[in-house]
Amino acid sequence: MHYLLFVTFFPHLIAGPLLHHKQMMPQFAEAETYKVNWENIAAGTVIFAMGLAKKVLIADNLAPTADRIFTSAHNGAAVTFFDAWAGTLAYTFQLYFDFSGYSDMAIGLALLFNIRMPLNFVAPYRALSIADFWKRWHISLSTFLRDYLYIPLGGNRYGEQRRYLNLLITMVLGGLWHGAAWTFVIWGALHGLFLSLNYLWRSMKARLGMRPSNSMLSKLGAWSLTFLCVCIAWVFFRAENIADARAILAGMAGMNGLSLPVNLASSDIAKQLAQTFSIPVFDGGLVPLLDSSGKIYREFRIVIIVAVVIAFAIPAIDLVSKNFLQDTADSPRYWLARGSWTTPAFYSNRYLTIAFGILLGITFAYIQKDTPFLYFQF
Repeated sequence: MHYLLFVTFFPHLIAGPLLHHKQMMPQFAEAETYKVNWENIAAGTVIFAMGLAKKVLIADNLAPTADRIFTSAHNGAAVTFFDAWAGTLAYTFQLYFDFSGYSDMAIGLALLFNIRMPLNFVAPYRALSIADFWKRWHISLSTFLRDYLYIPLGGNRYGEQRRYLNLLITMVLGGLWHGAAWTFVIWGALHGLFLSLNYLWRSMKARLGMRPSNSMLSKLGAWSLTFLCVCIAWVFFRAENIADARAILAGMAGMNGLSLPVNLASSDIAKQLAQTFSIPVFDGGLVPLLDSSGKIYREFRIVIIVAVVIAFAIPAIDLVSKNFLQDTADSPRYWLARGSWTTPAFYSNRYLTIAFGILLGITFAYIQKDTPFLYFQF
């Protein structure tokens, strides 16, 4: 019966977070679990609404841009600079809000049954290193890869070179876990390489006696490099094959020229810049590539701004009070120590009830078709 309960507790089954039985079974043994807890129901409903809004209002509205640009590359189109970056950023934020939205929904649904789940995302795109990124992104998968692959392979117990090899093997297998395709292998290998270089750089700085810099410029450089590496890897994760990924990356590097709106492309400044740097500039770009009316492009501009603000400036995870999360050994200590500005009473506030009731209504109104979660395919 215990086993059947563990494998049929539906909130987390399809896309996570990945849970060990020791995280779940003790909660089912508590008598309080089987009593109605209105505080948990209130918090669970708010967290569920927040996750559903992430999926429907943000991720699903970024999907058309990502799909059309990656499809254009697949069909042989020479994707230009702005188009390639628009498609890559659209998918970068689509995947995050789609998957973190699912994780929030799982946390909220579990709370309805008085079950607490661990946090799975903590503003990963604000990471200042690739190692920090993997402490924030899909935390349960990172824990699984560490405990069942990296540590059994030897971890960092047999010297630096063996450590880098173990990182590479672990991440390649982590890529294969997502699907049996060369694109996933390359995605995993890139992250294994990035992690190895990250730890090698730390080791070199320690040997040279270099102290970590806390200046704003240093942090900005670290964040920019980390986010660029993550975006490049996501291209392989999204592309149908290696050729498609190369086409997108070529566009991101400006090898296919620039596409600008007609009024900008015909301006004297654009012509002068194109002549100075020998860059081919084309009329059009995003608008004709997406649709003739430009509707999808206009929606993309609005939604990508909202996504960037939430991901970088107002992490929605701050709405999830640590009182409603499972505190495990792998919980992000820096976030739990800071905590959230929410308290259990926050979720029962009448004004919040109205606000999230409206949000839930808007979200339901936008659910016009079946849009599966991206992680359902893995």
